[in-house]
Amino acid sequence: MKAHYDLIQQTQDWFEIKWGKIGGSTSAGLFIKSDTLMLNLLAERTEQFQLTDSFSSAAMDRGNELEPEARQELELYTGLKFKECGWMQCEEIEILGISPDGITECETIHCEIKCPGAKKHIETCLTDEIPLDHIAQLIHYFTVNPKCETVYFVSYRPESIKPLFVKTLGRFSDVNIGTKARPVMISVDDAVKRAKIEAKAVMVQIEECIEKLSF
Repeated sequence: MKAHYDLIQQTQDWFEIKWGKIGGSTSAGLFIKSDTLMLNLLAERTEQFQLTDSFSSAAMDRGNELEPEARQELELYTGLKFKECGWMQCEEIEILGISPDGITECETIHCEIKCPGAKKHIETCLTDEIPLDHIAQLIHYFTVNPKCETVYFVSYRPESIKPLFVKTLGRFSDVNIGTKARPVMISVDDAVKRAKIEAKAVMVQIEECIEKLSF
């Protein structure tokens, strides 16, 4: 794993290093039987990088503004110090990488911070569970960083009666990579193995498609 600490997220260099890669926000595609992920990556890898106007919403802007505050609250909660990092590149499988919200000096502990709306935050607090739509992203930390031992999931909403929700995942924690109606329970470590197998298969598909398109 190679960490790019000097890289600032949302800059042109950050968008360029992510170009044609599977990051945390797209990692769910590794657990879905679909060609969507492969085709998106193929489209990027067969064209030169272009910086386009990135989509931004009020919710995304709010999350960016609150993230430093949430990280500080997590540091008070855990007693740990988290550094910012623009991008972490998997050296075993070059198509994999992630933009961590925080990482400790020893590079064994990460945090993933969400600043959701009122309904989702309070539901997360009540169920005392990490929302299913974030599970793949948390698994991706372990997939990219072989030294990763723990990921702190944070839901932060300062207006709430319970502003800070924290849950931890380790390599041998059980997670649901299915749906609520059809759960597929598996350890994080086994999920990482699946993700790596699928990522390598996607790379082979991309190479085959590029060869086919070149004729």
